[in-house]
Amino acid sequence: MPVETPQIFHGDARISENPADFLKSFNRAMRQQAITVSSDKLDAFGDYLGTNSQAERWFKALSSADKITWAAFVAAFEKRWPPIVIAEKTKEEYEKELLDYMLPEREVGKKMTLYDRGCWTHVAWAVKALQLATDAGISQSTSMIWQVRSNLPDVVKDLLKDEEYNMWADFTKAVMELKGSRLEEKQAQNLKQLQELKALRADLARVQLRAPQQNPMAVLQNQLGKMSLNQPTPPVAPSANSSYTRVPAVPNAQNPQTMYSRQATTTQQPPIITEDMKMTIKQLVNTFPQQPDNPSGQTAYANQLSQWNAKWGENARVTHETGYPLRPGTAAISLGECFGCGTHGHNGRNCPLPVDHVERLSRKEAAWRAITSRVLGAFNRASAIPISLVINHIPEYSTAWIEELAEQDQGKVEGSA
Repeated sequence: MPVETPQIFHGDARISENPADFLKSFNRAMRQQAITVSSDKLDAFGDYLGTNSQAERWFKALSSADKITWAAFVAAFEKRWPPIVIAEKTKEEYEKELLDYMLPEREVGKKMTLYDRGCWTHVAWAVKALQLATDAGISQSTSMIWQVRSNLPDVVKDLLKDEEYNMWADFTKAVMELKGSRLEEKQAQNLKQLQELKALRADLARVQLRAPQQNPMAVLQNQLGKMSLNQPTPPVAPSANSSYTRVPAVPNAQNPQTMYSRQATTTQQPPIITEDMKMTIKQLVNTFPQQPDNPSGQTAYANQLSQWNAKWGENARVTHETGYPLRPGTAAISLGECFGCGTHGHNGRNCPLPVDHVERLSRKEAAWRAITSRVLGAFNRASAIPISLVINHIPEYSTAWIEELAEQDQGKVEGSA
């Protein structure tokens, strides 16, 4: 056992001193030297105080009553230098720290020291993550596992098995069991690919610099020549005074429903769909279950919106990582629904609801439905009930327009594009 040597104590609140730690160190030194009598300990105590320090002046002025026993002296010492009360973290603070605790990509496949032992960085990360989950009180559940997993470096996620974890111990064990040498090898491969990609981009930049510059006027003329000036005649939209009702789409003779469809065009390169993205979106769909269209369902829906805004902010952009609550009474998500009104029989471009109508879906819900439909497809088609939009007042259209619409609808696929 190493010999305990207490540091000189001054008692002037300097950063390097902790009165409680000094007292513990002094007690350990006395036990090592077999000094147990109170008077002997008190005689030795003065030798560990800084000369002419606040602690020494206090010790010399101490009354004899406070030096009768060691316990009385400790009480007087703690009265003069009370133990520091540590500010405990809240559950929410531990959860935020857990989400912010990252394993940097550049550190994967390296070694570090943990508990005076050498280990791989991903093992040290798993140990700390499990401790934070325990401090947050969620270690015995699956809470936040997939959010934390999604923040891991790609090289680690690629080697993790795609399985469900019952608790944090299962998840962190799976991370710790990854072979460090395999991670090191994968990291080296990724680094080589990045260097090759960087070299290709540099070559491309040099080629572009050597390429002759086009005349800006010629480019503009070329673009104008490709433009079409023929504007299609838009359909007459229902008036703002019309009322609308969402009902289950069960075709019958008394309630015929006209179905419309139209191919949508993509003007922006979408992100690459991965299995991790599908898994994240499915989890978010379950996180915001659609509520029934009744007073209690509307209340639950309002609570979902409040929780979403509190977490992401009212001006936040909806992505595949945020999800969004669904309005009660609309169609189930990923069922080929219209992203404008949340019903079936048409798509967003042909939606009969005016853009300023109160029954139109919010931009955020429309974005979430579009993302989910694109990534997961119509995965709810077999289990959910289709919903149609019933227009209680439909303005009269010209005969020519009705005949043209019927001709356009023949042979098209029903549902959203």
